[in-house]
Amino acid sequence: MASSKQVNIVKVGDALYESLPDGVLKPLKGNSDWARVDAMTEEQVEAAALSDMDGQPLTDEEWAKVKLVDPFKMPVTIRLDADVVEWFKSLGQRGYQTRMNSVLRRYMEANRKVG
Repeated sequence: MASSKQVNIVKVGDALYESLPDGVLKPLKGNSDWARVDAMTEEQVEAAALSDMDGQPLTDEEWAKVKLVDPFKMPVTIRLDADVVEWFKSLGQRGYQTRMNSVLRRYMEANRKVG
């Protein structure tokens, strides 16, 4: 049985990257024969894609669950109260900055002026 791993893919320009939990973008390398694909008609490309069980189109329900991510993180220096940082770290040493960013994002979205 194949294992199911969720991978967040980000496109920057024409390049694809895997978005890691710590915000790092890891370049994805493929084995595609692009010369062969370029020689195919649009119908042939679509038929080939549909014949690949791993490349089936998403359903409307699946698209509704898609989460768009902004691949660009800005490094900043910030001074925070020690107890605030320790509390976020207590939830899990790894990923505490991502959790802090998530809380700030929710606050920003809740307080953003519409229009």
